[in-house]
Amino acid sequence: MRDWLFILDPTDTTMDGDLSSKDRVLELAKTAPRREWWLARRRHMAPGDRIWIYFAAPLKEVAAVTEVEGEPYEVTGEAQHPWRFRAALNLDATRALYRSPVPLAALANQHPQGVPLVRDSDLALFLRHAEL
Repeated sequence: MRDWLFILDPTDTTMDGDLSSKDRVLELAKTAPRREWWLARRRHMAPGDRIWIYFAAPLKEVAAVTEVEGEPYEVTGEAQHPWRFRAALNLDATRALYRSPVPLAALANQHPQGVPLVRDSDLALFLRHAEL
């Protein structure tokens, strides 16, 4: 199992028609946790991998987690995000992170970009805040 960091910018990213705020993602974890996520480039994700959701605005923090259910697949005709993968938001861990998010200032990776693997020191922090 691998752990990845997925960056969401709630000011311009929508999920089911609404901006992807921390509140919206928590609501989706309660009501519709299984969904498609998108990637600009192919990543070697596998079922069981965890995706830690980093919200880039208004506060820079990790406040949700989802678990990969299927390997990424290519979507033709989608230039900006040609890759998709299925994942399910972990409600209990997302609730815990919502109450106690991990701020950017606490991370070893101070400049997250793309969809990087989570550093070991950051993973320990994520797991503690997610109560996993």
